[in-house]
Amino acid sequence: MSGRRFTHGLQLAISATVMTSTLLATAACGGSDAASGSAPGPAAEPSTAAVASSPTQVPKAAKIEVPRGVGLDYQSAQDLWRAAGLHVAPAKDATGENRIPVLDANWIVVSQDPEAGAMVDAGSFITATVKKDSDD
Repeated sequence: MSGRRFTHGLQLAISATVMTSTLLATAACGGSDAASGSAPGPAAEPSTAAVASSPTQVPKAAKIEVPRGVGLDYQSAQDLWRAAGLHVAPAKDATGENRIPVLDANWIVVSQDPEAGAMVDAGSFITATVKKDSDD
């Protein structure tokens, strides 16, 4: 018999907790007033104030001068370009064999696009053509 009382008491406690949580959540969301049980007051009317119709001004990206990476090892060139504000695209293999530089410091930049000295938007991409330092 005592087991049934415990279970019944537990169910009542859980029900009371759920009801309290529901009332608090409803009140927080603008539902009925938890204390009085009455409906909330009238909702605020949406504002009809005029909104300025001027076009949004988007700032232009800053122009930067592309640093020279030709002749540097690929790792140093990437560091230089990133410090200048460029994004480095995957390198191209100068031999045409489509090798992928794994240790960037073992590859030499033989050309770059865009060229050194070009003025580009900050955040532009630069692509290097590289050869392995052991290539002829």
